[in-house]
Amino acid sequence: MWGGLIALSLLSILILNFASEVVPGERFDSTGSYLILGLFSFGVMWWLRTPTIAYFALPKLRWSLLLAIVFMANFIVVQIRNEDFSGVESSKWVRGIIFLIAVAFAEEILSRGIIFGVLQKHGMTVAVIGSSLMFGLMHINSYIGNFDAWPAYWHVVSAASFGVFACALMVVSGSIWMPIVFHTFANAGLLLRNAEEVQASRDAVTSVELLPGLLQPLPAALTMIIPSLVLFWLAAGMPLKPSLYRLAIKWKLIDPVVDEQLPVKED
Repeated sequence: MWGGLIALSLLSILILNFASEVVPGERFDSTGSYLILGLFSFGVMWWLRTPTIAYFALPKLRWSLLLAIVFMANFIVVQIRNEDFSGVESSKWVRGIIFLIAVAFAEEILSRGIIFGVLQKHGMTVAVIGSSLMFGLMHINSYIGNFDAWPAYWHVVSAASFGVFACALMVVSGSIWMPIVFHTFANAGLLLRNAEEVQASRDAVTSVELLPGLLQPLPAALTMIIPSLVLFWLAAGMPLKPSLYRLAIKWKLIDPVVDEQLPVKED
């Protein structure tokens, strides 16, 4: 199973890297590559009949969805608040939005639709960690040919934590469209950057000591992982360990009679 998922991930990277050489036409660009990858991934998901097909539905209206939207909006604002989009031409806006949607659709169908769906039979924890880790590792693709260890590591950790939150959005909303929308807006900064600028920022990284380098991406990663754990807890029905349940009763946070049906997690 893992071998098949790794092979699928490598095939997806090949599609992104070489689709432009296979498809004729000078106007074919990375948007086309992601569209091909998205259609290919959707076809594979449909062929495998993964349980995540059920997530192709509108978000379920409940109060936990509102909290998920608040978390999502906060991340998007933090991501783009210092970006200056005033210089983006209208024509680039149209092409850029299509590109962002294509990227979000392709990557979410592959990572959350297929990989998460295949791993889901082994439990939610395996599905979330496995799909998010593979999602993070796939971003090493952008370093092929000019590998920079520290930027690559930071990118992988950032993408993996992003994947955890995307899984949480999908689970709590019951819809894969939520992480697709989030992914689209979160990548908005790509409209302002080209390959040369990205490479220049990587080249600016000088020598980094081991421990600071390892810890550098963790604070930002935790800002996504902690809200994700809250959303997973809500989606699971807010289970409590017996010790926490007894403590909540002692502090009179809950009534033991009224809330006797409250899910309790076994120690």
